[in-house]
Amino acid sequence: MSQDSHMDEIGLLYIALARLFDKPAEAVKLADEITSLAESLGVDGFAEFFKEAATLDLEGHRVEMFELAPRCPPYGGYHALGEDNKERGWYMHQILTYYRAFGLELDVKKELPDYLPAMLEFLGATRAVDDLGRRTMRRDFYLRFMKPWLDKFSQCLEKAGSPYRHLAKALRRLLELDFEAPP
Repeated sequence: MSQDSHMDEIGLLYIALARLFDKPAEAVKLADEITSLAESLGVDGFAEFFKEAATLDLEGHRVEMFELAPRCPPYGGYHALGEDNKERGWYMHQILTYYRAFGLELDVKKELPDYLPAMLEFLGATRAVDDLGRRTMRRDFYLRFMKPWLDKFSQCLEKAGSPYRHLAKALRRLLELDFEAPP
C-alpha cells in the first residue's frame, strides 16, 4: 500500500504491527523504539513479544503460524466466515472498496485484502483523515472487518503459546484507543 501522509503514534504502531506480523526481521531491529512508543501510549505486549521472540527463530515461527498450512491464519475472512466460505470473495471485494476509497492500492496478486498486515497498514495510513465521513468509514471498516474476528485469532495464538499472542493483545489495546476511546 502506498500513500504519503504524516502519521501519529497510533498510526506508527499499526505499521510496526503490520511489519512484525509480515516481515519481522527489520522491525525487530527497532524493538526499543517500538516498545517505548507503545508504552508511552499505554499499550502493553511489545516488550513481552520481543523478549520471547529473541529466544526462537522468529521467521521460522512466523511461517509456521501464518503461512503454508498456518496454525493461526492471519486472514479476516478465514476467522469471520469460516475456512471454506463462498462469501469470502465478496468479503475481500468489500475490503478493497474501502482501500480504494482512501486512494490506497493493494496488489491482490501478492496479497489478499483480508490479510491482517494489509489491514493494519490501511488503518495506519488512514489515521490522519480529518473529515467526519472518512473517519466514519475508517471506524466502519474496523467494526465490520476486524473486530468480529480478532478474538478468535487471539485465542488461536494464545492456545499455540506463540509470542505473537502479545502482539494480538497490543493490537486490541491499540484498536480500543483508536476506535473505542472518546476523542
